[in-house]
Amino acid sequence: MPQQQPMPQQLPLQVQLPDDELFATFYRGQNSEAVDWLTQMAQRHAGPGKTDRFTWISGPAASGKSHLLHATLAAANHANKKVMYLPFNELQRIEDAAAVLEGMHHFDLLCIDDVDAVLDRADWCFELFALINRITDEKTVRMVMTASQAAAQTEVTLPDLKSRLQWSTAYQLTPLDDADKAKALSLRAGWRGLQLPADVAQFMLHRLGRDMRELLRYLNELDTASMAQQRRLTIPFVKQTLSI
Repeated sequence: MPQQQPMPQQLPLQVQLPDDELFATFYRGQNSEAVDWLTQMAQRHAGPGKTDRFTWISGPAASGKSHLLHATLAAANHANKKVMYLPFNELQRIEDAAAVLEGMHHFDLLCIDDVDAVLDRADWCFELFALINRITDEKTVRMVMTASQAAAQTEVTLPDLKSRLQWSTAYQLTPLDDADKAKALSLRAGWRGLQLPADVAQFMLHRLGRDMRELLRYLNELDTASMAQQRRLTIPFVKQTLSI
């Protein structure tokens, strides 16, 4: 009989991952070590060590945590791994934490975004502690978590859970400076088949702010308008399209 293929990526609540948040579209800046770790991890199975199974990615808002998590999921799914994505910011409103986390240790890769959203709640902490213990026993699962701070600096209601979280291989993302943000915009534009000149990227930063999520949202608008009007990305075109 032919070998059964792993089940495809499963997403709770009909979550649709962005198709443009890949390793290829992530501008590394000073974060190459974290990107290399996650890239390699997405391709291979869990090893015997505790730190090989748990990864903690921290950083301030808009530093690229979710992008890297989505990229890891996409790469692992492409490698025929069984993957699961849990956005805790959305799932925290669910009262039954046990129901959410049931069976999560059966995947090859489990990615939890904003794990710190539930760490002040005893019920979620207890169930997450139990899940980590099951993963430790299974020795076949990898778990990646994102949070705003390092595990040691994160407030956790259950002390035993905090000690487990500190087993993780940890990376603190360094936010991009303005020059790198301009390069990141150009990288994403190039992936979309657009040419974003350096002066236009700098203009966007000066007039639209430094938040990368907002800048990428504006880039999406410019992409749509550029295709519709068959126009290149110039400063006058950006001004006209975004009314600035």
